[in-house]
Formats: sequence, C-alpha cells, structure tokens
Amino acid sequence: MTNFIEKYNHLDSDLDTLKDYFLENIKEINGPIQIYTHLDSDGLSAGAILGKALFRKDIPFKITVLKQLEREEILKISEESKESGNFIIFSDFGSGQYKFIEENITNPFIILDHHLPYRVSDKDKIDLLKEIYKSTKEWHINPYFYGIDGSEEISGSGMSYLFAKKLDEKNSDLSVVALIGASGDVQNQGKNKLFVGINAKIAEEAKSNDLIAVVDDINFSPIKPLNKAIAYSSEITLPGLSGDANKTLKFLKQLGILMKHSDGTIKNLMDLNQEEKQKITSAIIEYISIKLDIEPYQIINKLIVNRYLLTSEEEGSDLQDINEFSNLLNACGRTNNASIGISIAMGDRNEAYKQAKQNLQDYKKSLVNALTWIRENKVIIEMDNIQYFYGDDMIPESIIGTVSSMLIFDESEIIDRDKPIFGYAKRIDEDVYKISARAHKSIVKKGVNLSDAIRKALELTNLIALGGGHPPAAGTKIPTDKIDIFLENCDKVIEEQLNNN
Repeated sequence: MTNFIEKYNHLDSDLDTLKDYFLENIKEINGPIQIYTHLDSDGLSAGAILGKALFRKDIPFKITVLKQLEREEILKISEESKESGNFIIFSDFGSGQYKFIEENITNPFIILDHHLPYRVSDKDKIDLLKEIYKSTKEWHINPYFYGIDGSEEISGSGMSYLFAKKLDEKNSDLSVVALIGASGDVQNQGKNKLFVGINAKIAEEAKSNDLIAVVDDINFSPIKPLNKAIAYSSEITLPGLSGDANKTLKFLKQLGILMKHSDGTIKNLMDLNQEEKQKITSAIIEYISIKLDIEPYQIINKLIVNRYLLTSEEEGSDLQDINEFSNLLNACGRTNNASIGISIAMGDRNEAYKQAKQNLQDYKKSLVNALTWIRENKVIIEMDNIQYFYGDDMIPESIIGTVSSMLIFDESEIIDRDKPIFGYAKRIDEDVYKISARAHKSIVKKGVNLSDAIRKALELTNLIALGGGHPPAAGTKIPTDKIDIFLENCDKVIEEQLNNN
C-alpha cells in the first residue's frame, strides 16, 4: 500500500506542475482550447470531463473526436494550430505519438494518456520510461512513468479526471464519468469486477460523495430482457440454454418466478427482488455444476459481480449502470455520433439521450450482424501463431476493434483463444486498412504483447506508421497492398514473443 501511495503522490505532484504549465500558457490565448480525443467510450468520457471542467472555468473550448491520432492528423492539427495559436490537449491518445507531436506542433500542448509511450514495448522498460519522462514531463502525463499500469489501474478518462480535479476540486463530481470510461476499457477486472489501482481510489471518491452505489449482483446485463441477457451472455455459458432465449425463459419460469410485466414484456434483472435473484443464482450454480462438473465456488466467482450504479440516474435506465452507460457512449462514437455521447456524459438528458438510445440499438444490431456473418461464413483464417479476418463489406472500420474484442471474450469456438486475433477493415475513400488486434489475457501472461508486435511488424514491413496500444489490445493502419506481408510479420513477431518467454 505504501508503494502505491508513493507512486500516486509522485503523479499528483506532477499534475500540480502540469496545471501551472497549462494556466500559464492560456493567459493570452486567441481562441478556444482545442481538445482532441478518441472516439471510444473512454475517449468520449475524457473529452467530456475536460469540456465540463473548462466550461465551469468559463474557458472556451472545442472538442474534436478522432478515430486514431495518425501522422496525417497530427500534421493537419499542426497547420491549423499555427493559424489559431490555440492551446492543445490530447486525451486518451498522444503517448504513442508524442515524438511526432513534439517534432511537428509548435503551439503549447499537453498529453493526458494511459497507453504505452512511443518505443516502449512493455511496462518493464523502466530505463526507457524514465528517459521519456525526464524529457517530456513538462507537458506529458502518463501512468507508466510512475509504475502504474495504464491497461488496468487507470484509463484516459481517469487521467483527464485527475487533471480536472487539479483545476478545481469541485470537479470531483466527474469521478463517475472517469469510471464510465474505465469500464469502457474493461478495467473493472479485479475480484468480482471491482476496479483496482487509481480506478479504485476514484471509485471510493465517487462513493464517499454518494455518486455511486456498489452492489452485489448477477453477472448479466441489468437492462436486457433476462432470458436474452442469460442466453446471449458472452461470459457465462449454460449448455443447452446459451443461444436460445426461449429455452432460457422456460428455465426461469420453472423456478416459480413471474417473468412478465402486466403489458406482456419480459422483466430484466433490475425488475427482480433479492429473493428472486437468489433463486436464479442457486439454480444456475446447480445447473452448471451438473452439466459441466464444476465446483460451485468456481461458478460463484464468475457469476456474482460488483455492479456500480449511478445514484443520480433514473432506476432501470441505460445510464444507471456504468457498464451500460459506457456501452451507450461507445455506440455514439462508433456510429459517427460522438458529439451526442459527449453531450450525455456532460449532463444532457433530453434530445441527446433519446438519439443515443437509437444509436445504441443500431450499434448493437450491427455487432450482431457482424458476428453472425463471421460464424456463418467462417472467415477466420489461421496462421501458425495468429488468426485474422477481413471485414469486407460487412464490418466497417468503426466497429472492427469492437468485433475483435467480442471474439476474444466469446465463449464459443469461433476462434482459437490461444492465438491473438487481427481484424482489418477498408477505410472509405482511402487505400488503407484499419487493423485492430486483440489477445486473451491467458496468452498475454505467456508473453504476447500486441502493442510491441504491431510496432515491430510495421518496421519489418518497411512502413512508417504510428501504431500501438496495450499488450492485449493494439492497432494501426497500413496500405492495402501491404496486408499480406504485414500479417506474416505479425505471425513471426508473436512466435518470437512466445519463444522468448
């Protein structure tokens, strides 16, 4: 615990210095602060936190959401900023591109990111991290500089929250938005889905301010019809029931639980009382124990989770549970409606919320269609050490990463979870493929590092591109005529990683 406090205090001290640097450099700004952030849930949450914090200080700002922070985008930002003279904030990306940013952008800027910095293959490269820290600490904050894991302990929105709180302690109410972003990056991976590290500290702040309630619950979607939530769970498999909502409904009715409302609609998890939930929990434990010969305690560890509920949101809404809130934001970003997501995260509950709910329905439909297409057409191609698929006309660039993640967490046998999956999709009006790679945590523990693998594969393919991320999730873009050799090089690099561990 003492070690964590030391790390956090070091980070906290540097955030004070960064705040001073920021305030000093915006004294004579000619226009709004330019915030650039990523389009996923974490990125939108980060942008919303910064926007809200600046709004409260009457500091004009503009938020621009990008698919990726690529070389071309940085050069474009550089040209635009020369004319405007504005201060720039990069949130939820920038560390992987810090060198190119430093070399090309002359305006003052800061980077609030949680991804591994450029040239750093993993968090154990302590000397290199120290070197980068010393040369960039005036304008660059990253958890890895302090021995804090950015893939598990804090997200991009968390970094933005810590900075916002330095601007004004009143911004502590934005802690819930930071947790929503962290949930989007699947960082609630502690025991029974608890947050860890700085995320846990942020959660405690939110809880102490009565902004969230942490409750034990069953590990299914709280807002879907319960039969569908159980049948189509990506984390819990029930032989004979999974994939079949009708059979699952019969299973629930046999427990003596009234599963329908007076209007005929099926209840969701949040409609049930504790006694009914206990009946379901006991029945599922017994069912899995018999069908799969698994000890009850092993089932409980996966079945019972901590659910974070926002106390200010309407009970049963898409926004009460932080996971569902995060899904809503992600849907906005992935359907080219990022501004709607940011508005909701900043507090809009009117027209923006209505539109976001429709975005979520469209988004979920596109994901279901994508997975169905993959299953039915057997598009997964296996190499010796990796597997890959091309989205073709069915999976656009905006959701290729989400689909890759879903395949990794899917309990079916669509993919081999002992190999990382690389999904790629054609970018509209450009001869490049967007690459999104994902790896199950079991092989990350064996030495697979996708952030490092992609960077090395780019070098082997003689490509100058910005790529990276985290060991279990990373991405880049490449010319369409280089896809075959790039994948071959990825296969070679992954083989080397596994052989060296």
